[in-house]
Amino acid sequence: MGKINASLEGALVSINGVLTPPEEAVISIFDRGFLYGDSIYEVTLTYDGTPFLLKDHLDRLWRSAQGIGLEISWSRQKLREFIYDGLNKVDYDRAYIRIIITRGGGDIGLDPSLSEGQNLIIIFRELKPYPQKWYDEGVSLIVTEVVRTPKKSMDPNIKSGNYLNNVMALKQAKEAGAYDAIMLNHKGQVTESTSANIWMVLGDSYITPPLDAGLLGGITRQRLLEIGTSAGLKVKEENFTADTLRIAQEVFITSSTREILPITKIDGQPVGDGKPGTYTKKLHQLYKNKIKETIEEERKLNSGK
Repeated sequence: MGKINASLEGALVSINGVLTPPEEAVISIFDRGFLYGDSIYEVTLTYDGTPFLLKDHLDRLWRSAQGIGLEISWSRQKLREFIYDGLNKVDYDRAYIRIIITRGGGDIGLDPSLSEGQNLIIIFRELKPYPQKWYDEGVSLIVTEVVRTPKKSMDPNIKSGNYLNNVMALKQAKEAGAYDAIMLNHKGQVTESTSANIWMVLGDSYITPPLDAGLLGGITRQRLLEIGTSAGLKVKEENFTADTLRIAQEVFITSSTREILPITKIDGQPVGDGKPGTYTKKLHQLYKNKIKETIEEERKLNSGK
């Protein structure tokens, strides 16, 4: 085997429950996940070695499976066991965990019935902290020309391995020197970035697009809606355009691994005063407090087994 990428040093892979180093991890080239993107996935992380919101991620994995007509061959409990087996073998506190289920291998052809059985891959790797500069100064986005896949074509709320739409949008962003891209739907409404949900602060309200705009309902997004409401903040799900986003006081994106990341430029122009804002920082602190509570709950759940 050739030398693995330096970022994968110390990583571990579980294939159908069997742990293996990444340089030895293989599945068939006839796997439908590789040939057609016929797969689903989830990504979560650990804090101090404890998986974060694992139940939520597994629940969404099952919803994605239902969305593509796949009956998962393993139970939720078995997946939890595989995840903890892997975490017990690695020596980092903050882990990136990617769970992938493919429809499996078989004869070449689009017909799902050609599958000869599913494959379950879980990737464990160290998740190093993102640059603090991103949070202190913010990052930039562009509004991409790549239109978000319509819900009736391929529902973005299904977290599948079919990601070329997002790949092409991110490619355009990188070519423009931006961190990520804002994707619009066919009506010109903001949906999300290529791998995160997007929010703006307008007046005294936190606003994020609704699911019917055509986006993936992020688990962090949902928690922030709940946290904001509980804290008495004005949080809304409303459609808006890129023009409205450009006049917002603050903009940020959210995801499991990045938490809340400030956006201080869109298409090269400053958002608000060009610095991470107080509303963004306030919500992020509330979220960090919730993380601590949730991790403690997960630890108690585990210790009670």
